[in-house]
Amino acid sequence: MPERPGLEFSAWNPGLEADLPRRYQALETIHHTANVDSRLADIPELSALTGLAEEELVAFKAERLVLHEVIVQVTADIVVLEGEEEELLGQHFRDIARKLLSDYLAPHLPRLRQEHARLYGEIHARVGDILAAAFAPEPAEIEPEPGSWLSRWLGKRPAPQRQPDHRSIEERHHEVIRGLRETGLAARGDLERAIYKSTYRVLNSIASRQGHIGVDRELLARLITQQVCNDFGSRHLGERIAPHVARAMDVEGYRRLPCAREPILISLKGASAAGKSSLRPLLKDTLQDLGIQADHYGTVSPDIWRRLLLDYDALGEAYKYAGRLSGKEVKLIDAKLDRYIRDKAQRDRSIPNLVIDRFRFDSFSQERVPRLLDATYAKHVATMYFYFIVTPPEATVERGWERGLTRGRFKAVEDFLGHCVEAYDGMPRLLFKWLDSRHPRLEYCFLDNSVPKHTPPTTIAYGNREVLHILAPLGLVAIDRYKRINTRATCPAEVYPGDDSLAIGRNCAFLRQCLAKVPEVRFVDAATGQVYLKAAAGRFAVVAPALLDTQRAAPELAELFAALGVPDPQQNGPASLETGPRSSPG
Repeated sequence: MPERPGLEFSAWNPGLEADLPRRYQALETIHHTANVDSRLADIPELSALTGLAEEELVAFKAERLVLHEVIVQVTADIVVLEGEEEELLGQHFRDIARKLLSDYLAPHLPRLRQEHARLYGEIHARVGDILAAAFAPEPAEIEPEPGSWLSRWLGKRPAPQRQPDHRSIEERHHEVIRGLRETGLAARGDLERAIYKSTYRVLNSIASRQGHIGVDRELLARLITQQVCNDFGSRHLGERIAPHVARAMDVEGYRRLPCAREPILISLKGASAAGKSSLRPLLKDTLQDLGIQADHYGTVSPDIWRRLLLDYDALGEAYKYAGRLSGKEVKLIDAKLDRYIRDKAQRDRSIPNLVIDRFRFDSFSQERVPRLLDATYAKHVATMYFYFIVTPPEATVERGWERGLTRGRFKAVEDFLGHCVEAYDGMPRLLFKWLDSRHPRLEYCFLDNSVPKHTPPTTIAYGNREVLHILAPLGLVAIDRYKRINTRATCPAEVYPGDDSLAIGRNCAFLRQCLAKVPEVRFVDAATGQVYLKAAAGRFAVVAPALLDTQRAAPELAELFAALGVPDPQQNGPASLETGPRSSPG
């Protein structure tokens, strides 16, 4: 690897672009010739033609799919212990995965390749049949022959003439796609459902992009077959390697991750480089307090997979793009992991205790909880814990640079700041989505991570569906403020806008939502643990006037309480949340 950057580069001038330069695209793991049979040169045209993402257009080799399934099974089935340092989890994980690949799976790769090739042929033939039936040419219109005098004398009428189809080609093709979807939903057998699912996915994407299916039939069959093999074919190989993984666990003494009687899921949410991974080792005491020992929970941290997917030391001058080069493949494996845990949960009616350390963009989706519970393994979770990590955006840039220097995974400044906007915009939506549901049991905590590394973050607020305790109200204001940053900043001074958009009164939206949605909100003095203010049923009640006066001594807190309409301690009786000074949340 080339010499690390010196004085000419820094956190705010990291020396890489927001987009992957074209000259490095061949190094991307979804395009590297060692991993796929598809050609990078074909992908841009296919993407423009079909509307599909690049990762949906590649054809992974059998051995690469085996690697995917090894990563999935080690994550979901094998105890991988945390260490005192966050890096140790990744090192332990990769040691296990490499041992499985070299000693237990390498001898079986020729047979696995043959099996994958056989499956490809079977899928390709079936896809061809489906496309042939779906796009069979309409029968030619034939003029009916005139009836004979005898048929007319006997009263026989000529066969009715088939009515011409006046639908446009777009209408006919969309009707075909709807029919394929309905057939797929009713299909029996995992393979048949997978084939119809990918057929619908590819054709619907093309129709949305082009208006109709104006693509060569053989090309369609190849694209659909590749997609089925990348998904169902990967799962099929996973089933084939499972006995070898089980044997390795017995021989090597790897412990199987047990299912829990009442599973808990701890989800760490924050922007990139906000400190999620640094928090993991600090959670061990929390887990022990819950009665969960170190070998009774699994950790999902996709970043630790990257060095299995990419040789960082072979990247040369492209070393700063290591994270970007493996990012799309990590996303694919993450989806396979979710599927694997979901299938396992359906079989076992339970899942292991899990710590989830990832910032996945769909984590902040607006999808309703009942649908999420039906479609994922979350319905088997008894208690869900959210840790929302609140870190100043400029600090994520600095932390991200330090992470790059030590671990070889850099990002552009614009990427870090863009992730901050997305994270702080998504946190309230994610919280309120789960607050509105009755299952699973929910607990959450907001942590201020504007502290030195290896220092435990301070608590902003914590609660459940019934009660919210707020220790640092300005920390919740910061969540609104951090959404307003300049993502194109080139130095810390440019991160925050210079106008009044950061004023307290314009950044109370999240706090007001908490007051409206949580039945009881308690404001707590962090030093003494004493409640000084409560809010319930739309009204404030002062509990400890002297403590509230002490809080108001801080100008920003005084401004915040005034904006919320908190009563003066000298006044008697409760005050409505609807009264008092208000400012637009902006």
